[in-house]
Amino acid sequence: MPESSPYRPTPPETAVTGAARIALTYAVLSAIWILFSDRLVQALTADPGWMTTLSILKGWAFVAVTATMLFLMVRRLVARVAQREAQFRTLIHTIPDMVWLKDPQGVYLACNPAFERFFGAPEAAIQGKTDHDFLPKEEADFFRQKDREAMAAGGPRANEEWVTLADGGGRILLETLKTPMLDPSGTLIGVLGIGRDITEQDSHSRERAKLQAQLFEAQKLEALGRFAGGVAHDYNNMLSVIVANADLALFRLGEGRPEQKYLEEIVRAARHSADLTSRILGFARRQPLDPREVGLNQAVADLLPLLERLAGEHIQLVWTPGADLWTAWVDPTQLEQLLTNLVVNARDAIQGPGRITLATANRTLSERDCAAWMEAGPGEYVELQVSDNGKGMPPEILPYIFEPFFTTKPKGRGTGLGLAMVHGIVRQHRGTLRVDTAPDQGTTFRILLPRAGADVPPLERAATSAASSGPGRSPGP
Repeated sequence: MPESSPYRPTPPETAVTGAARIALTYAVLSAIWILFSDRLVQALTADPGWMTTLSILKGWAFVAVTATMLFLMVRRLVARVAQREAQFRTLIHTIPDMVWLKDPQGVYLACNPAFERFFGAPEAAIQGKTDHDFLPKEEADFFRQKDREAMAAGGPRANEEWVTLADGGGRILLETLKTPMLDPSGTLIGVLGIGRDITEQDSHSRERAKLQAQLFEAQKLEALGRFAGGVAHDYNNMLSVIVANADLALFRLGEGRPEQKYLEEIVRAARHSADLTSRILGFARRQPLDPREVGLNQAVADLLPLLERLAGEHIQLVWTPGADLWTAWVDPTQLEQLLTNLVVNARDAIQGPGRITLATANRTLSERDCAAWMEAGPGEYVELQVSDNGKGMPPEILPYIFEPFFTTKPKGRGTGLGLAMVHGIVRQHRGTLRVDTAPDQGTTFRILLPRAGADVPPLERAATSAASSGPGRSPGP
C-alpha cells in the first residue's frame, strides 16, 4: 500500500490528550487526599487503635470518592462516544444512497437501510457475511474484483453496475464508488462502498441522445428539402417550356408526319418528369395545400378500389376503421398521394402473397409520448396506420428511408421519392409519423394528422409561405 496515500487518517491526538488529562487529575487529587487525610488523622487522635480505625475509614472513603470520580468521568466519556456514534449512524442511515463497509476479506462490517434493500435482509443478518452468501457466483465475483481494484489502487474507484434488488425485484443502474479504509498507521482495514441509483438519469440521457438524433435528422431533411425544392422549381420551369413548345409543334404539325411520334415521346417524358417534380415538391413541402375537415374512415373507404388495384391480386388488403373517429385537418388530394405511396411501398416489401392492413384510431400525445415520434408536439391527432407482413427493414437503414432518392429496391423499380413525399406531406400538415419494423417482422407506418379544431399552426399560412418562392415559378407544368 503506498505510504503517501491522501486518504490515510491523522493520529487521534485528542484521545491521547483526554486520557492524559484524566490521569493527571486523578494523580493530583489522590496526592492531595493522602497528604491532608494523614494530617487529619494525626490531629484527631494519638491512640494507635483509633488511628488504625480512622486509616481504614480513610481508605474506604478514598475508594468511594475515587470510584465516584471515575464513574462521572467515564460516564461523560462514554456519553460523548455514544452521542458521536449515534450521530454517525443517523447520518449514514439518512443518506438515500447505499452505504456499506467490508473488511479486506470482503466480510460485511456495516451497512445502511438503503443497502438492506439490495440483499433484502437487515443489517444484523448481513454483518459477518460476504457477497457470495447473497448473490450468484458470477455477480459476487464481479463485486469482489472491484473491491480488490480499489484496495490495489489505494484510492477511490468508480464504476457502473446493473443490480437487481432482492426487496421488490426491481433492476437499477448503480453508480458505485469504492474507497479503501486505512487506520492511523496506514494499515488497510476495509473498503467503504457508496452506490447511487442513476437509472432515471441514465434513462434521461438516452432520451436526450434520441431527441438530439431526431433533431439532427430533421435538420438534415430540412436542408435536403430546401435544396430539392429549389432544384425542382427551376426544373419545373424548364419542363413547362418543353411541354408548351412540344404541344405547339404537335398542333401545327400535320397528321401523318413522321416527326409526330418523336414529339409525342417528348411530351410523354416531360409529363413523367413533371410527376417526379411534384414528388420532390411534396418532400420539400412546397406544394400548396387545401386543407379541410376530413373523415378518414370515409376517405380511406372511397380509395379502397384504387388501393386494391395498386396492391395487386396476390395481396390481401384489410381495412379496419376506428370507432368514433375524430375528423382530421388534411388536404384530401395529399392524403390520396400519401396512402398510395405507402401501399405501393408495402406491396414492394412483400415477396409473393401477403397482407396489407389499413387502420385508423384516435390518438392523444403527451409530452412524454413525443419522444417516440418524429418532430412531434403534444395534442390530439387522428392516426392512420399502414402495416404489411413483408420482409421488414434492418435498423441500420432506418435513418435514411425518408431521404430523397434513397431506395433499397432493385434498379428501375423505384425512384426513392415515395417515402420522402410521405414525410414531406406529414410535416406540411403539422403531423408526425413513426416506423416500426424489423427484419422478417414486417413494417408498420403510423401517421398522425392533426384533429380538426386542435391547437395547431394554421396550415394555409405555412403552405402559402412555402409555396411562394419567387415570380414565374409554377407548381407544375
